[in-house]
Amino acid sequence: MKTTKELDQKINEFPGELSKLAKLLMDDIQGGNLSNNQIEERIRQEIKELVLEDVKE
Repeated sequence: MKTTKELDQKINEFPGELSKLAKLLMDDIQGGNLSNNQIEERIRQEIKELVLEDVKE
């Protein structure tokens, strides 16, 4: 799967950590490194961490 310029632009507009996470996930998807379940689990874990960090502040 190749990303389009439009998708890359939208990802670059995400706030710092989300942009970095999205880029890492896109790399994993493109490289076929993770199964769909592994990608979903990674997304859930990252969301959980972001919410916990937000609650602490």
